[in-house]
Amino acid sequence: MIKKRPTFATGHSLAGLPAVSEVLHTDERCELYALTSFAGSETLLLLVRGPNGTPPDVRRLVEWWATQPPQLLTVKHVLRAEECPLNSITSVLALSGRRLEHASLREEPQESLMRLCHAMLDAVDRGLLAQMLPDFSPSLTWLAIDDTAVCSLLPLEGPVPDEKEMVRIVARAFYLFATGIAYEQEASEVPALQRWAKFGGESLSRIVDRCLSTNNSRSCITTLSGLNDAVGRAREEGFKSHPPASDLHSVPALSAAGQGLDKVAGMHALKDLLRREVIDPVRNPGPYRQYGLSIPNGILLYGPPGCGKTYIARQLAEELGHYFVEIIPSELASPYIHQSVMHIRELFDSAAEQAPAVVFIDEFEALVPSREGLGGHQQYKSEEVNEFLAHLNSCSEKGIFVIAATNQPQKIDPAVRRTGRLDKLIYVGPPDLEARREMLNFHLEGRPLAPDTDIELLAETLSGYSASDLRFLVDEAARDALRTRQPISSESFLSAMARIQPSVTSEIEAQYQSIEQRGF
Repeated sequence: MIKKRPTFATGHSLAGLPAVSEVLHTDERCELYALTSFAGSETLLLLVRGPNGTPPDVRRLVEWWATQPPQLLTVKHVLRAEECPLNSITSVLALSGRRLEHASLREEPQESLMRLCHAMLDAVDRGLLAQMLPDFSPSLTWLAIDDTAVCSLLPLEGPVPDEKEMVRIVARAFYLFATGIAYEQEASEVPALQRWAKFGGESLSRIVDRCLSTNNSRSCITTLSGLNDAVGRAREEGFKSHPPASDLHSVPALSAAGQGLDKVAGMHALKDLLRREVIDPVRNPGPYRQYGLSIPNGILLYGPPGCGKTYIARQLAEELGHYFVEIIPSELASPYIHQSVMHIRELFDSAAEQAPAVVFIDEFEALVPSREGLGGHQQYKSEEVNEFLAHLNSCSEKGIFVIAATNQPQKIDPAVRRTGRLDKLIYVGPPDLEARREMLNFHLEGRPLAPDTDIELLAETLSGYSASDLRFLVDEAARDALRTRQPISSESFLSAMARIQPSVTSEIEAQYQSIEQRGF
């Protein structure tokens, strides 16, 4: 990270040392140079700006370096003032491992990322012994080849922060190392780690969110031990969910019970269709190619609002186990003409780099509206549709699978809907009986329920209620029961149903089913 002009130019030799071969880092606080390479460890020259480079300052830094892993850092010697006539503390160091600024961790498996997080926590523990906290600047941080140790060349300036802030420092640095994105503390929402780290996974994403969340809920992680325990549990769950390599075949195993599509309540016909038409061809393309069948580019999930299309798409991506990107059209929009086209291109280029990848686009009709209905002032949208079509044609060749969701399939441009682009058009209707029963049980869990409440009968009477309707209905029934301080009963539900009608009427469902029958 070069923030100021370096003191020493490439080729400069100081105090009889090897010549500078590369400037690695310069800022107002310190400078780091790589010296002409020798066999073995990398030799570095570090200038740390101090008040006068006095003995106490030198001693403080040498004591700090002594806390670093000996297999990573060797303090060769600190130069005397006459050897380096600068207002600084100058030391020659030998380092092994890989500098995190140059290490691409976006491709690392989840286990390696978890080891990195543990190594960072270990670095914090070492720093606390010296009453300092590591400066996790990528330019000044080295990682052991086996990911088990992190070496920080400098501590942070100032007093040791409180433990909650320590957790946030570790989480921000980990997010930067894993994604290459510098999370700004002022940001209102952290972009999901699993969107940018190929194998980041849901567990690590959730842990980072809990560390950086500002809502002060009980789920937030505010202690170093809490962070360590959370990562440890995630590793244990990962070992349970992923069998040893010797047990794996060429075709990835199905997701563990309770994962992927298994999380979707009921809807067995839909899940069987997705496994047969989507998951099997993507996971095991050999037999399909043998019969001259191409791997699908993507699918379109359509149906009434609130029926779980977005949730099903996320669980399908989890079942596939691929790098996952979720966007809405507004994230690709721009006030500048042609800029949205560039955003679409960057989206697919990024997915191709992380392939195999799943790209999920919600509210799809807003991204690719029918070009016939566009007015003169909307012709720029035609360019966006054309750009999307160009990328969609070759998705399967690049290892990209597109999942799109919409409530208004008739508004999508016909060229996008045709076969060979979005190969499967799949109707997602209201929850079936089994799904309604499971959703009711899920939303009622932990609430006071009258023992004579017949969930099975209640589920049978709620035909036409969408998934979002069912959640709202349970909340309303709970409010009715709360007013009388009684358990939630069948009467509570009847009172709520009198106010809340099903959002998917028979007429609406018939319209969608007619679309399904004629395939648009």
